[in-house]
Amino acid sequence: MMSQHSRRSFLKKGTTACAVTSLLAATLPSTSQENQCAMQEVSLLSDMADYQYKSLWGNLKGITEKEADWKPNPESNPIRWVVGHLCWFEEWMPDAIENKGRYLTDKNPLSVQEPTLDVLKARFEAAHTRSREVVKTLTPEMLTKEVIFVGRVPVTIFNLFQTHCTHLAGHRYQVRYIRGTYSRVFHVTNKADFDPW
Repeated sequence: MMSQHSRRSFLKKGTTACAVTSLLAATLPSTSQENQCAMQEVSLLSDMADYQYKSLWGNLKGITEKEADWKPNPESNPIRWVVGHLCWFEEWMPDAIENKGRYLTDKNPLSVQEPTLDVLKARFEAAHTRSREVVKTLTPEMLTKEVIFVGRVPVTIFNLFQTHCTHLAGHRYQVRYIRGTYSRVFHVTNKADFDPW
């Protein structure tokens, strides 16, 4: 029987489906060769997050403001909230690395609000560009530095990048699910146009 794990224990250990090297062991690298591998993996994780980011906008192709506000049930979040939350995290993560901005003020996960999806997309694009630039400034030594993950649990910057990749992928799936449900309920959109799977 599989053992049970909390989200907090996963965050502390750093888990990801993106791993391709043995760097996901309990300790972080100490030799220069291991440092080089760590930086390569950070670059890979950043590229994979970039892929998820670009794919998200493909999944949002043709969405209307009305659809963006639709909820599958009263307790769920609409797509607008999900995308705003992803934008918030994209702003929060580089702030956490640089110890400023949202990292110092936002102690719980939030969702940024903008008047239209176009404005939200422009803000998200700026945040994504910034997060990619911050990645380029990292050194192997910085990867072991700890930050407090949304005011709750300490994680290394290395683990923060792992979370960034899986966070984008997970919420992108959520967007696909909500849009697919909207398509089946209202028959005004064609799922294959924004999600060919």
